Amino acid sequence: MNITDEMLYAAAPEAAERWLDTLPGREDCGHDFSLTFEASMASILRRRGRRRWRSLALLAAVIAALAALLASGAVAERPDNYRVYAAQEDGMVSYSARPKDTGVDLPFRPLTPGWAPEGFTLDKDRSTVQGHAVFSYHSREDPDHRYFSVEQWHGQEQNGLFAGNFTLEDVEVDGEEAILIYNPDTSLSRLLWTQGADVFLLSAKGLEREDLFQIAENMKW
Repeated sequence: MNITDEMLYAAAPEAAERWLDTLPGREDCGHDFSLTFEASMASILRRRGRRRWRSLALLAAVIAALAALLASGAVAERPDNYRVYAAQEDGMVSYSARPKDTGVDLPFRPLTPGWAPEGFTLDKDRSTVQGHAVFSYHSREDPDHRYFSVEQWHGQEQNGLFAGNFTLEDVEVDGEEAILIYNPDTSLSRLLWTQGADVFLLSAKGLEREDLFQIAENMKW
């Protein structure tokens, strides 16, 4: 029997459901997710309107796969003297950021956005743990298509990897090196920069370029 593309497409949903059925329920899972992970996933699932544990497990599997790619070296080689760096290859974007100061002797002080576009509100699902903070906002009128989050890491280099075709642009935030990563077709964008002992990543959808820099340059203690 010849297997056609149509047959594969028809069988895919059932195959996915059977795979999900093999996953343990949340109550049977022995792993305790971090506060940061829980807050980030809750925000994502709320926007998608899906709160099922299986969806969370599937998303975690995707994240694990991306992490495996990162660990295996599927990241473009970086120069030795970079502060922020990003590269795109085969539909994957890798990024790295190195703070000026190691920050080991400096206390972690989370910064929050001092400005947000009109009509945006702070999500309840936010987290601050030692050395890492996440703050998420969404538009009250269009929460599914207009939102942003700011992550802050303290005192250490950060690396990441995500899929998609993006444009990479060297820019500045408050006079510091930064990288703007955006896709005009999907209105998805990321802005990566450092400040002192901290690394910041602003991730957004549906925001104008000017909004990104307005947020980044108005972070407050």
